[in-house]
Amino acid sequence: MADRKPWTDGEGEVRELTDEFFAEAKTFHDLPEDQQRVLKGIMEENASRKKVAVPLPKEVVEKMQATGEGWELRVEEAVRQWLARQGKRRRVAS
Repeated sequence: MADRKPWTDGEGEVRELTDEFFAEAKTFHDLPEDQQRVLKGIMEENASRKKVAVPLPKEVVEKMQATGEGWELRVEEAVRQWLARQGKRRRVAS
């Protein structure tokens, strides 16, 4: 097992999956409970998100991307902050 080639290369690309890979594969329920909890959390987190297509000006996207990895989360946070400000404005106006 120790001399086995890794399934991904340095860039994270997965090499061709072989019969050996599938023979070693485990089902979800065969995993230790702590790993199952982690995977369930990831699945639940992804289920609470909805992908949408919002056309944005090219320069806005480029500037956000230039901030580095995680730029999508920063866009999300900017939208959340805007929504919070809108909620405060509506309460004041009421």
